[in-house]
Amino acid sequence: MTDPHCIPNLKTITCFCPAGRAQAVLDRLRKEKGIVSASAHHARGAGLATRNTKGRLFFLEKEIVTALVPADRADEIFEFLYFAAGIDERHAGMVLMGNILCGELMTLPDLPDEQ
Repeated sequence: MTDPHCIPNLKTITCFCPAGRAQAVLDRLRKEKGIVSASAHHARGAGLATRNTKGRLFFLEKEIVTALVPADRADEIFEFLYFAAGIDERHAGMVLMGNILCGELMTLPDLPDEQ
């Protein structure tokens, strides 16, 4: 049985950006691109590239923005996130895109402008 709310041909875009940038990226994504099916969360981790001179690991703070977008707009939104999150800067993060078999895009109700 097929879910009537399930929308095929969606992509998920995941952006790992420096801490403190996610809210501004989400705001721009909504205002400039009309994408509201997005969220952000905070993460911390370490890897081979995060060693100090004595070989000890130090942890990096990142924010992760995830957006669900129509496949026909995925390349446009991918490029937008790359620059909006500052991934074009050296060692700033990365952005990934993947297929989604089925999903449902969020919508916002019509609300009066905030005063």
